[in-house]
Amino acid sequence: MARTTRNRRRKFGKVETKTNRHGQVYYDASYIPPVEARERYPYLPARIHRNFDDGYELQADAWLSEAKRLIDLGAWEPPEMAENRNAGNTVLFREYAEQFVENRRKGDNQPIRETTKDKYRQYVRDYLNPVLGDLPMASIKPAHIRDWYDSMKVTKDGRGESIRRHVFELLSAIMAEAANASLDDQGTTLIKVNPVQFKVPRPATKHVYVIATREQVRALADAMPPNLALGVLLSGTLGLRQGEVLGLQRRDIELEASPVLLHVRRSAKEISENGHKVAVLGETKTPSSKRDIEVPAPLVEEITRHLDTYVEDKPTALLFTGVRTRGIVRAQSMRNAFAKAIETVNDPTLKGMDFHDLRHTGLTHYAEQGATVGQLMRLGGHTNIKTVATYQQSSKDADKRLLAKVEASMSTTPASAGTSKKNTDGGKPTNDTATARNGGQQLSSPGNPSETAQTSEPSASAGADHADRSVMEPTGATADADAELKALAGALGALDLQSRLAVLKGLDEDRRGRILALLPASVQVDTIQELIKAVA
Repeated sequence: MARTTRNRRRKFGKVETKTNRHGQVYYDASYIPPVEARERYPYLPARIHRNFDDGYELQADAWLSEAKRLIDLGAWEPPEMAENRNAGNTVLFREYAEQFVENRRKGDNQPIRETTKDKYRQYVRDYLNPVLGDLPMASIKPAHIRDWYDSMKVTKDGRGESIRRHVFELLSAIMAEAANASLDDQGTTLIKVNPVQFKVPRPATKHVYVIATREQVRALADAMPPNLALGVLLSGTLGLRQGEVLGLQRRDIELEASPVLLHVRRSAKEISENGHKVAVLGETKTPSSKRDIEVPAPLVEEITRHLDTYVEDKPTALLFTGVRTRGIVRAQSMRNAFAKAIETVNDPTLKGMDFHDLRHTGLTHYAEQGATVGQLMRLGGHTNIKTVATYQQSSKDADKRLLAKVEASMSTTPASAGTSKKNTDGGKPTNDTATARNGGQQLSSPGNPSETAQTSEPSASAGADHADRSVMEPTGATADADAELKALAGALGALDLQSRLAVLKGLDEDRRGRILALLPASVQVDTIQELIKAVA
C-alpha cells in the first residue's frame, strides 16, 4: 500500500510524495474541483488527482497552477475531457483497431466468437496496418481510406474483390465506432468525422452452386477416403455444414429412436493458439443451428457401418478423426479430400463443386421433395427466410422430371392446342390449352418452396389423371375458384400484417398455401415469416 512520506503546504492544491509497494517514489498532485462545476459535472470526485514520477515535482506544481488559472477564468473542465479531445492525436490506428477487435460485440451484446476475432486480427495485421497502422486516428482522412482501398489489388477475373469488401466492412465499423462512441458524459468522441465516406458495391456472386443428384453424391462418397465417406453423405443428404459434420460425436446419433435422429449440437472450427491454427469443438453458427434431423433408413445403414468401423465406443468419440492424429479433422483436409474425389469421379457436371455445395444439394433435394419453408428453415438451421430461397434452384435431374410431367400432361389432351370445343354440359367453348393448365397439376413459381416441391417428382400416370379430370370438370368452376383466390389475395395484401394473419390462420392448409403464393411480393415474405413464428 502507498504511504505518504512528505507533504508541502500550497495556496492551491497539494503535492504529496509517496512510495508505492515496489519502493518507487512518486508525486501525487491533487486539488478540490470548483463547487460551481458540480452542477454541470455531477460525477466529479472529491479531489482531482494526477501522479508524477520522482524528480518531476516542478511539473506537478505547473499542473496545479494551470488548473488554478482555468478555474479563475471560469474555463475549467474535468481534465479527462481535455485528454479525450486530444486522444485522437495520440492513439494510433493499430492500437485502436486491436482494442476494437478484442472488445467487439454482436447485435445481441454477446462477444464475437474467437474464430471471428482470428479473422479480424488477420484483416488488421495483413491488410490495414501496412497502410494505416502508424497513423494517429484523428489524422486519418478520406484520402488515406482511398489509398488503402487502392492498395487492395483485384485481378481482372475478380480475385481479391470479396476479401477487399470484407476488410472494408471491418475498417468502416472501426472508424464508425471511433466517430460515434462517447468517451465521457459530454459525448466527446475519439474522432469528429468518420473518414470512410464512400460505399463499396457488393461483388457479384462468383461461385454458382453445383447441385448434385443422389447418384452423384453416392459416387463422390465412394471416391473419398473410407473414413470420411460418410461425411459426404451426411452433408449431401441432410444438409449439414462442414463444421457440423466434423463436430459430430457418437452420442449425437440416436439409433434407438424411431426414426433414427441425428443431433447437431456443436461445430468444429479453427482458432489461433500461440501463433498456430488449432482445431477445436465450439458452438454452432447460430443458436438455431442446433437441431434434430430425422435420418432416412438407407443412410442409417451407412452410419451404423461407420460407427462400427471407425468410431470408439464412448459417447464423446468423434465420428471423424485424423488418421495419424486421431483428433478433429482439419477443415482443409476435408476440402482437399473432396477436391480429389471430384477429380476421381470426373463428371463434367460437377466441375467447380466444393464441399459447401453438398449442403445446398441436400437442402435443395428436401425442397424438391415437398419440404415447406418452415421445414427447410428447421432442417438447415436458418433464421432468415430469405436464405431458404437459395434452395429453390432445381437440380438438372429435377428439371428433367418437371419437363417429363409437362409433356405427359400435354400429351393426354384430347384436342390439339389452340382448338375449341363445347363442355359436356353444353356450356361455352373452352380452350384445350387452358383446360390442361387448369386441370393438370399446377406449375408453381420458384418463389414458393412448398409449391415448387410439389412439382418435383411427377409420374406420367399422375399427369394423365389430372388432365382427364380437367375434361370432366366444368372449367367455369375452376376459373371462378381461381378468380376468388386472386381477389382474396389482393384484398389481404392491402390489409395490415396482423389482420392479414388473422384471416390466413382461419383457412385450411391448402387454401392458405395457394393464397400465400398469390400475395404481392412486397408483403409475401413478412407474412410467411410471421406464420412460421406462430407455428413455432
